[in-house]
Amino acid sequence: MHLNWTTGVTLPVYRDAGISAALQRRIRAATDDDLLSAFLHFTEGRVALSSYQDFDQLLTVLRREEVHAAKLSGDDDSPLCFEYRQANYRLHQNLRAVLAETERVRGEIGSVWHSLREATAGNLNYRYRPDADPAESGLDAIGSLKCTLDPMWERLLTILSQHHDDVHGLALKDAEFQAFAATADSIALEQFDSMAPLAFEQAIAALVQRDGCTVAQRNGGARDLGADVIAITPDGRKIVFQCKHRQPGGRPLGSPVIQTLNGTAKPVHEADIVIAVTNASFTGPAHELAGKQDIHLLHGPRLRRWATWGVPLLTVLGIEMATVLETA
Repeated sequence: MHLNWTTGVTLPVYRDAGISAALQRRIRAATDDDLLSAFLHFTEGRVALSSYQDFDQLLTVLRREEVHAAKLSGDDDSPLCFEYRQANYRLHQNLRAVLAETERVRGEIGSVWHSLREATAGNLNYRYRPDADPAESGLDAIGSLKCTLDPMWERLLTILSQHHDDVHGLALKDAEFQAFAATADSIALEQFDSMAPLAFEQAIAALVQRDGCTVAQRNGGARDLGADVIAITPDGRKIVFQCKHRQPGGRPLGSPVIQTLNGTAKPVHEADIVIAVTNASFTGPAHELAGKQDIHLLHGPRLRRWATWGVPLLTVLGIEMATVLETA
């Protein structure tokens, strides 16, 4: 055995004299091939462990970002609360995908690392013989796996950057909505609650006129046959509103209201779009019947989007695209 003592390598010294003596004997008996094999094996293990730790570090960051993403929530009072939730959901799903892939790769590297540890007890000289298969060490597999590390970091940065851009864009839009809410064209739900029934109908007429529609009837009466407000859209479609004002805390409106409106809005008034609007709410059966009869229910968050934040009525109702197609 030949050692270059100028390297500064110091043999370990143990308190137990028996262990130190046994170690000295093994070292003296070692050949150059033994020492080279041990060094090569040790180096392979360090490379595998280093690769494992690289992916472990990425996992730590991913898990931290996943925890942060789970805490994100949009302002329920914002007209863009649904869009905020969608952006946060996309962030969470994208992080989960990268995290799962990173865990898979780290697991494969860990398997190679453990196989190298088990091989320590074997014949290392046999492993490094001239005709040995390099693939037996598993480092070739780690090499291809480690090539995915930088792309995964890039994916993480892209995901975070995209979410930042999405939220920033929503924040700018949110600021515009907040600015609109401070104008005279905005009506808060609390204002509706304090109105008389006639004033509620007139407010609905003013809002539909704000959207660019022509108001043909601003309020109902004893003989309105279920039509309190009638308006014509810019593309010529007739909207019939049935307005039901309730005092705060009043009972939800049931299906009889929908039945009455369904019996007159289209057959009598020849409405293209039928809307029941209230400052209160509707029962489950009312929602079910309205869905079957193609009657739109406008209340709560949807009414706020239209009245308070200035989102066009057809957009709120989800029928704006139909307008575009019909006029194309």
